[in-house]
Amino acid sequence: MKGGRVKDSLRRFTTIGSVIDMLRNRRIAFLDPEKWDDRNDAEFMRLYREARGLTTLKALCCTESSETYHHWRVFTHSSDGCFIDFVKQPLLESIDADDAYFYAPMEYVRFDEMASASFEVADLPFLKRAGFKPELEFRIIYVGDCGDDAHFMPIELGWIRRIVLNPWLPRPVADSIKATLKEISGNPRLQVGASRLTNSQTWTKYGKRIVERGA
Repeated sequence: MKGGRVKDSLRRFTTIGSVIDMLRNRRIAFLDPEKWDDRNDAEFMRLYREARGLTTLKALCCTESSETYHHWRVFTHSSDGCFIDFVKQPLLESIDADDAYFYAPMEYVRFDEMASASFEVADLPFLKRAGFKPELEFRIIYVGDCGDDAHFMPIELGWIRRIVLNPWLPRPVADSIKATLKEISGNPRLQVGASRLTNSQTWTKYGKRIVERGA
């Protein structure tokens, strides 16, 4: 791992409903930046689209970070959230020959750096303010034909390393969702699990060991 980025994974935080669509239809959605909460980011995407004379610009935002509480709270809606852990190389290789796609890790820049920077129009989709650096985002852009609110990129289920459900689901509900996702995928070996980030027995065991050793 270099600079905190996981080299061989792209993790997409999304909803359980979106994962059901992905597994059923073997596709993943690229969304319209105009609907993003970060208006600075949306504006940079709009500036790029207009400067290039594009009619379409859709994006798939992933992270190269390991699992964090920040990602769960910012990029999912609590008990409806999950993330898909993609194997990075085959996913990117599938679009390398298509000029409608391009991608890069995000670059996080301070205000004082922007004043003297020599960025170009091509950099606009991959620039964010330094305060977003913990996201370690990796972004894929699509600028081809698209008649819908979203663009759907075909995927292979073999690119999915695992699907991780949010840590707030009751265990019986999580078990039901796991079984449903495996059934939809047609692959009983599909790795689906629930995050233990906020409820790890192993973590609490270490705390108990500290107590047992005494003050």
